[in-house]
Amino acid sequence: MNHLAEYALLGLTAGGAYGLIALGLIAVHRGTGVINFAQGAVGMVSTYAFWKLFAHAAVPLPAAIAAGIGTGVLVSVLFYALVGRRLVGATTTTRILVTLGLLMSLQAGVRIIWTNTPERVTPFLLPGGTTMLGARVQYLGLGMVLVVAVLTVLLTLLFERTRFGRITTALQDSPMGAQSLGYSPHPWGAAAWAIGGALAAIAGILLSPITELGPTALSTLIVPALGAALIAGFRRFWVAAAVGLAAGIAESLAIGLNVEPGLGKSIPAIVTLIALVVSGRSLPGRGTIDARRLFRVGSGRVSLAGIAIAAATLLLALYGGLADRWADVLAVTGIFALLGLSVVISTGYAGQVNLLPIGLAGGTMLLSAWINQQGASLPVTLLLSIGMAAAFGAVIALPTVRTRGVGLTIATLAVAAVIESWVFRSDSFLNGVNGWVVVNTSVLDLSFDNAVYPQRFALLVWALVLAASLAIASWRRSRAGRRVLAARADERAAAACGVSVGGAKIASFALASALAGAAGVLLALQSGTVGGMRFGEGLTYSDSLAIIAMAVLGGAGYIAGGILAGVFAPGGVIDQLLTFSASVNDWLALLLGLNLTFVLISEPDGVVAQVLRAAKRLASRKSEQPRRILGFLDLPTRPKQDEDSAWHELGSNAPETTGAAPGETVLRIEGLGVRYGGFSAIEDVSFELRAGEVLGILGPNGAGKSSLVDAITGFVPASGRITVLDADLSRLPPHERARRGLVRTFQDHLLFEDLSVRENLLVAAEPKDRLGYFSSLVRSRERDRDPIAAAAARVAGVEDHFEERVEGLSLGWHARVTVARALAARPRVLLLDEPAAALSAEARRHVTALIRKAAHELNIGVLLIEHNLDVVLDACDEALVLDGGRVLARGEPRAVLSRDDVKRAYLGAPLGETAPPPPPAPAPREHDQVTAR
Repeated sequence: MNHLAEYALLGLTAGGAYGLIALGLIAVHRGTGVINFAQGAVGMVSTYAFWKLFAHAAVPLPAAIAAGIGTGVLVSVLFYALVGRRLVGATTTTRILVTLGLLMSLQAGVRIIWTNTPERVTPFLLPGGTTMLGARVQYLGLGMVLVVAVLTVLLTLLFERTRFGRITTALQDSPMGAQSLGYSPHPWGAAAWAIGGALAAIAGILLSPITELGPTALSTLIVPALGAALIAGFRRFWVAAAVGLAAGIAESLAIGLNVEPGLGKSIPAIVTLIALVVSGRSLPGRGTIDARRLFRVGSGRVSLAGIAIAAATLLLALYGGLADRWADVLAVTGIFALLGLSVVISTGYAGQVNLLPIGLAGGTMLLSAWINQQGASLPVTLLLSIGMAAAFGAVIALPTVRTRGVGLTIATLAVAAVIESWVFRSDSFLNGVNGWVVVNTSVLDLSFDNAVYPQRFALLVWALVLAASLAIASWRRSRAGRRVLAARADERAAAACGVSVGGAKIASFALASALAGAAGVLLALQSGTVGGMRFGEGLTYSDSLAIIAMAVLGGAGYIAGGILAGVFAPGGVIDQLLTFSASVNDWLALLLGLNLTFVLISEPDGVVAQVLRAAKRLASRKSEQPRRILGFLDLPTRPKQDEDSAWHELGSNAPETTGAAPGETVLRIEGLGVRYGGFSAIEDVSFELRAGEVLGILGPNGAGKSSLVDAITGFVPASGRITVLDADLSRLPPHERARRGLVRTFQDHLLFEDLSVRENLLVAAEPKDRLGYFSSLVRSRERDRDPIAAAAARVAGVEDHFEERVEGLSLGWHARVTVARALAARPRVLLLDEPAAALSAEARRHVTALIRKAAHELNIGVLLIEHNLDVVLDACDEALVLDGGRVLARGEPRAVLSRDDVKRAYLGAPLGETAPPPPPAPAPREHDQVTAR
C-alpha cells in the first residue's frame, strides 16, 4: 500500500503542471474566448529562457526564474498585440489554426536559437523530500500543489470578485454591449494572455527537473490540461486544478500498478476524450456568435487537359533520364499529397482542424504491414487498411460531433497523443525489434516493390492520388459535398434544411481518415519493413500540424492546395530541388508557423485562390464572359420558367406522405413550454394551423416569438406536443423535423455564403440519404432535383442570380434567397422569422405577395413572425399575440390589434395605471377594426 502511495505522491509534480497549464487555458479563454493550443509551447520557451540564463549564463536563480516568467508574459502579450486582438469575430477554425501556428513557430524558433537535442535539467529548487503517512514525497511535488492551490484561489477571486473579472465576463457574454459602455476588449484581453503566459512559464519551470527539456517535450502538456479545462467548462479554476492533479496522480499510479508504460502515459489523454464526450452540445444556440467566413472552396470542376499535362510531366520525370532517386522523391510527394487532400476534406470542406493525419497514417502503416504479412495480397491489404482507417475515423468522430468546432481538434490531439505514447512504443504493435515485413507487393504478377521498381511504385502512388482527386471533385459537386459545406457554413441553417450536421461531420472525417490511411499503406510499401526500433519519428501531431500549414498555404479549400502540400513536404519536390538542410527545414517550419499565425487572418484562401483570382482578372480583360478559366467551367444558362409553371413544379413534387387537404390542420401545438434555467420563455401555448392559412405571431420584444419557433422546430428543448399531419415530431431533432415538412427560416437569413444560390436551394431540395456520402465519390449527380431549385428560384424572383455566390448579394436578395430555399424544401408547414426585417417598402411587398401565394398555391400552413405591421395585415389570415410567453389573443389581425390588452402589451400601461395580468385563456374579439400605424 505504501508502494502505491509513493507513486501517487510522485504524480503531484506532473499533476500540478497539468493544473497550471489548465488554469492558464481558462484565464485566456475567459478573457478573450480563445483556446490557446500553444499554452504548453509558451511554457517550453519560458523554461528554455530560464535554464539558459541559470545553467549556462550563471544568472542567479531568482533572477533567472523571473526572466523565464517574464518571457512567457512577453510572448503571450506580443502574440495578442500582433494577432490575438484580430481574432475577435474570427471563426473557431481560424482561432484554432492561429494558436497552432504560434505553437509551430515557437517550436521552430527554439530549434533555431538553441537546439533540437533534448537537455536534462538538474534539480534546482526544493530538492529532497520527506515522509508523509508512511510514504516518501518530494518537496517539489508539495511545492507544486501549494502553488496550484494559491494561484487557483487568486484567479478565482480575480475573475469572480473584481472589476477585471466583471469586465472580461461582460466582454465575452455581450461584446457589443460591453463595448457600447466604453470597455475596449484589448487591454483586458492582453492582461488575460499575460496571466496565461505567466502560468505556462511557472508550470514549465517547475516541471523541467523531472522531464527532458526539448522543443516538443513541454508542448505535450496541453493534452491533459485541455481535459482538465473541459471538465471545468473553461470557467471553474478549482475544478481544473483538481482534475489536473488527479490526472498526474493517475498517470503515476499506472506505473506503480505495472500497467504497460505507453498505456499508462496515455491516461491523461483518455481523460481528455471522456471529458470531451461529456461536455459537448449538438447545435449552437440562438445568439451564438461565430463568424461564418472560412476558406473559400473550389467548384470541383476538373480539366481533362490539365490531367493529361500532369500525367505526361510525371511520365517524363520518371522515365526521361532523371536519376532513380527522383522516383523516390515523386513517390514521397504523392504520399504527402494524399495527406494534404485529407486536410482539404477535414479542414477545407468540413471546417474541422484534424491533428491526426500523420498519426493515423503511422497506425495504418503498422496495420497494413501486419495484414500483408498474414498473407493478404496487395489489393486486399490496400482496401482493407483504407476501410479500417475510415471506420476508425468515423468512430473517433461519432462521440465528438456534439462538441462543435474545437471539439474534434481536441479529440484528434488526444488520440494522436495516445497513438504516439502507446501504439508507437508498444512491442505488441511494433512486433518487437523485427517489425512487420511487407511481403506481397504484386498485382496480377506485376510487382510494385519500391526497392526493385521505384518508378513503378511512384506510378502506383500517383494513380491513387489521381483517383482520390477525382473522387473528391465528384464529392464536392454532389449533394454530399453541398451538405458538408452547408454544415460548415452554419449548423443551424443546415439542420433547418434537413441536413444531419453530425452525419456530415462523420462522413467528412471518415473520408479524410481513408485518405490518411491510403498514405499509411503506401508508406509501408515504400519502407518494406514497419515497426521495430525508433518507429514513430516524423509521425507526431506536430508533423500533422506541418501538413495542415502547407495545405492552408497552398489553399485548404482546393484540391490543388492539397497536392501542393505534398510538393512542399519534407522529402518532396521542393525539398529535393533546394536540398534543404536540417537548419533550413527549421526555418521552413518557422515560415509555415508564421503563415498560420499572421497570414491566415488576412488571406485564408491560399496560393491557389490567389492564382485563380489573378487568372480571372486577366481573362475578364480579354472576354466579358470567359467560358473556361483554369478548368473551372461556367454552368450554362437555364431557360426561364413562367411563374405559374414554377409553382406547379413545386406543388407537384411535394412528398405524398406530407400531403394535406385544403383547410386540414397541418400543425397542432399542445401545451408547449420552454424554460431557460429558472425563466419561463414559453408557457402552455396551444394552437392549430391549417393548410393554406397564414398565421402571424405578434408580440413585443421578449414576448417569446423566436423561442416559440425554436421550440417548434427543435432548436431548444421544450415540453408539450408538436404534431404535423397527425405525426408526433416532439422528440425528433431539427433535421428530422425539416425532412418531415416542418421548415423554417431565420431572422438573420443564415445562408451558406460559400455556395451559389443554386447550391443553397439544392441543399434544401435534395434527398438526405446516407448512401449519398459514398455514391457521390464516383458519381456526383449534381443535377439531382435541379428543377425544384430552379422553380423555387423563379417564384422568389432570384433566377437571374441563380449561379452567383450569395455572399455577393445584397440584404434584399438574401431575404428572397432565404424564402426560396425554404420553398425548395417543399414544406407542409413553413415558419418564417421576420423575413421582411430591414427591407424597403417595395421588397416587403414582394415578400408579402410571395408568402400569400406560397400558402395558397402549395396548400401549406405558414407561421409568420413579423414586426412590420403592413406585412402582417396584408399577408396574414389570422394573428396570434404572445405576451410573457403566453397566448394573449388570436383572431383577424386588425381586430386583434385593436384590443386594449394587446395595445397595453405593445405600448405599456398609461402613466399612473397598473397593467392587469393577462387573462389565462382570452377569447378573440371580432370587432373594432383599426388601421395599423
